[in-house]
This record gives sequence, structure tokens and C-alpha cells, in this order.
Amino acid sequence: MAQIPRLVSKQLARLVSANQLYKSATPVFLPFYHAVSNTELPHILNYPYRNEKDFEAELDYILKYFKPVGLDQITKRRPKHEKIVHFSFDDGLRESAEVIAPLLFRKGIPATFFINSGFIDNKNLFHRYKASLILGRLTEFPDAQAELLLEENGLNRKNLLRASYLQNDILDEAATLLELDFTTFLKSVRPYMSTGQVKDLHNKGFTIGGHSHNHIEFWQFKTKEQLNQVEKSMTWVSKHIDQKIKVFSFPFTDDGVKKKLLKKIREENICDLTFGTAGLKYDVFETHFQRVPMEQNRQGKSFLKEEFMYFHLRKLFGEASVKH
Repeated sequence: MAQIPRLVSKQLARLVSANQLYKSATPVFLPFYHAVSNTELPHILNYPYRNEKDFEAELDYILKYFKPVGLDQITKRRPKHEKIVHFSFDDGLRESAEVIAPLLFRKGIPATFFINSGFIDNKNLFHRYKASLILGRLTEFPDAQAELLLEENGLNRKNLLRASYLQNDILDEAATLLELDFTTFLKSVRPYMSTGQVKDLHNKGFTIGGHSHNHIEFWQFKTKEQLNQVEKSMTWVSKHIDQKIKVFSFPFTDDGVKKKLLKKIREENICDLTFGTAGLKYDVFETHFQRVPMEQNRQGKSFLKEEFMYFHLRKLFGEASVKH
């Protein structure tokens, strides 16, 4: 049943022009990505990232209809006909500095890069990336003992890429059985940006934000640990980056994040703005915004038209806002 509105949106979007859909009253358009790469990234099997050519084509398509603005502009009043967009990129991956930022800089596009303080300088590896490397290893070099360990803990080849932070120790143990060394991978591949690269992004005019310390699933933890993750991440940003606006995006989703936490973050001046990933939706909390995940199986025009049509359908039924 949950897929029916999406299917209806897909069909209706074909009948309406892009200009009509995008010019209608909607929340601020906040698309986000993780990586852009022309080569295979063995640690990223859990979402379909763009190559550089497709990413640039997608940018150009969006810029036909939306005006790119800095993060400080998204809360300001503007003419109803003016449609704005602010791009953001999660997880602080090396491709942000080496591929994405140069392209954005050349086109004059402002953006925000959200980083995990526990991963910068390649100090540690996201648990879903660990799962990707394990899955690749199992495909190339099957190990019955490792597979048994995973299955005993509710993981197998089919659901391995959905492993949670609470299963981190199991992933580490499976890697040992497979003779897969995450530390060596971090040193040789260096999947994350260095502190210097993050500072360079800021010096070029981009915004830097927090994205938790080690990318936990917030809904699995109590409010105290959720706040701790926000504070650790924002402390790192404040220590290394001197910028007026303090911004944080919740990893995975803000589902499970209560309004009292958002209120505490704002009242204690931990962040000026926070972000979820519910797609094109309003949010009842005035300093909390919802972003649109762009790394879907469908790309560019077809996906965006469907997303905007989906918003208008939800609005008809009073479901256009996240309420927490």
C-alpha cells in the first residue's frame, strides 16, 4: 500500500511540465548526495553514487529551474516565484574535496559538507562501509566460518548492507576471519577527507556541518546519546572551522529524534539549523529542514518530477509536514 502514492506520483508527473511542478509552492529544495566517482568504490555498495558526467548533468538540470543559494539564505523571505536550492554532501568522503567541490566551485554553486568527527583523517570506518568490504570479500573469497558468525547474529549476504552500528563488533570479528584489515584499508585508500581538506573547503566558501561522531542509527539510542553524538560532531567543527552558522544533519534519518532534542539543540546554541532526510516536506520545527536523498535508482528529471508530484499529493491529504 505504501508504494501506491509513489506509483500514482510517477504517472501524474509525466502529465505535468517540470516548470509547473517546480514553480508551485513547496518547501526549500535541499538535495543531498554522498559520493561522486568515475571509479568503483569497494566500500560503497549500500547506495548507487553518481559518476562525474551524470552528476554534472543532474546539476545543470536542477539549475535550469532553481537558483543556488548559500545555507544562510534558506530561512530568508523571498518572492514566491523565486525557487531556490541548496546542495549538501554527507560523510566527509575524499571525493568531496577531489571531485565534487572543484565542480561546484567552477560553476559557482554554494554547498554544505557534513562530516563525521570520528572518521575525519581516516581514524575509523563507517559500519556500512565495513559491511560493503566484507560483502565484496565474501563474493571473492567465501569463508564458511565468517558467514556462520554473521548468520548467528542476524546478518547474511542479503541483508549485510543493512548492518547497524550496534553490530559493529560482529563486523570487525567477521573481517578478522576473512583476513580483511580495516586499518590497512583506511591508510592505503584514505576514503575520508583530512582536516586540511575540510578547512580548504571552508576557505573556498563552502559551509561545514556536523553529521554525528560515528554515524549511528539515532532511533536505536536514547536522547542522551543522541545529544552526545551531536555535541561531539559540532565540537569538532567549532574547533577547526570559524563560521557564523552552526549546522547539523542527522545521519540516515531524523526518525526517532524527538522535538525536545531539536529544541534543546537550538536553545543551548549547539546548532542554528538542523536537517533530516524525509524528502520534500515541511517541518513543524522552524529551524529544522528536510532534505531530498538524490542517490536513487532513478536519476535526474524523472525522479525529481516524481518527488515534487509526491509532495503535492501528500499536501492534499495534510501529510506534507514532519511532526516529530
